Amino acid sequence: MKGLFNKWLSSFKKTPQKPATYFVHVPKTAGTSFIVILDRFFAAKEIYPHQLWREIKEINKQKNNSYLLFRGHLGGGGLDVLTERPIDFLTILRNPVDLAHSTYEYVLREKNTKVHGLVKKQNMSFDEFLSHTTTQPLIKNRMVRNISFDFKKDPAAQEVFLSAETIEYLQEIMQATQTHISDEKRLQRAIRFIQKSRWFGLLERFDESMQLLCFEMGWPPIGPTQKLNTFTQKQVLSESLQKKLQSINQQDIKLYGEAEFLFETRFKAMKSSLEQIRRHEDDSIDDLLDLRYQYLNQNTLLNFVKYDFSQVLLGNQWHRRELMQPEEEYFRWTGPHAKASIDFWLNSQNYSITVRIINAISKEVLDGLRIKVNDHELEWKTVDTGVVRIIEMNCTKAMIADNGLVRLSFDTGKVKSHQDAFNSDDQRLVGIAVHWIQFKHD
Repeated sequence: MKGLFNKWLSSFKKTPQKPATYFVHVPKTAGTSFIVILDRFFAAKEIYPHQLWREIKEINKQKNNSYLLFRGHLGGGGLDVLTERPIDFLTILRNPVDLAHSTYEYVLREKNTKVHGLVKKQNMSFDEFLSHTTTQPLIKNRMVRNISFDFKKDPAAQEVFLSAETIEYLQEIMQATQTHISDEKRLQRAIRFIQKSRWFGLLERFDESMQLLCFEMGWPPIGPTQKLNTFTQKQVLSESLQKKLQSINQQDIKLYGEAEFLFETRFKAMKSSLEQIRRHEDDSIDDLLDLRYQYLNQNTLLNFVKYDFSQVLLGNQWHRRELMQPEEEYFRWTGPHAKASIDFWLNSQNYSITVRIINAISKEVLDGLRIKVNDHELEWKTVDTGVVRIIEMNCTKAMIADNGLVRLSFDTGKVKSHQDAFNSDDQRLVGIAVHWIQFKHD
């Protein structure tokens, strides 16, 4: 009887849920580029598909609890109404002066922004943009407002466009909202947010930020990246304009100052920790991050792999997932650099490797493709002659690392913008498009 009682009692105990990762995307902080990196570490089915409130219709917390990655312009506290999972927060901050000017340039060139017509019609200068009652809210303490946003505590901190279904769902929450808080309290909330975040980065130190991310998450080093959705022209602002921006963005400037200090503290702590595993004097931070990642990720060793790009990708130099139609299957382009790699963990045996490639920037580049396993060059063969090919090669057990790591790399020798190769509007630097990879024990 006692055993039955204990069994009944245990049925009420909940297993602690794995935290969801939530990237709070503040507009114009390289979030588009970062999301491409972040998505590779989560299976496609684990990623919440919406990034804007106006895209969200029915809110189903039970269904949303199955997602492990949320990302987008949803505000620092917005996720509380979408999921019951505990949350690991990520975000990227940017120098407020540069953020404001980047926002102005974005509005000027993007016709689908809300105030583009107004700015163009009035031929608005940046100075006028900072003062106009309609446009100033786009740049005033934008980071603090975005990060501190919360439906329950201060929905007025940010403009949010909701679908009719979402408004109905949130009606009761928003009606129970407390009195709006002051800018100073929003700032303190934003500071507490970055202090408790599992990771935050600084756009001005993007590469170092990615190193800190990989350290915190136990991921392989990212390597060189291509910034997407950016405008490279940088304007030198007059002293009076800079003072005006600083006056408008006092809270953002204070937040950024706190973030710079905390980032430097965390980065120094990372380097100190990595020094403990240094083997050679010339090991770079990326070398040490890779060594640490391999130690932390000695996964169950497999005898067979059929990998497709809906799965987690441990590697670097790959672009975003893309969906093939009508197959409803994913592929990825290599890039922005010529050498891409992906890691697998296998038992020490001989394997045949089969790879399906569905496109390349040229037939000649594909003909010259070099493939390696852990720096051992492989001889590959195919019966195909175009840019769609099934290629085959062999991996001997001697090529596999002692810990089971099989780092498969593809070197195209060069890359080219998708725009130049295929007359598209896509400026990504690409090499080959890979559909799937298979390892089969001989």
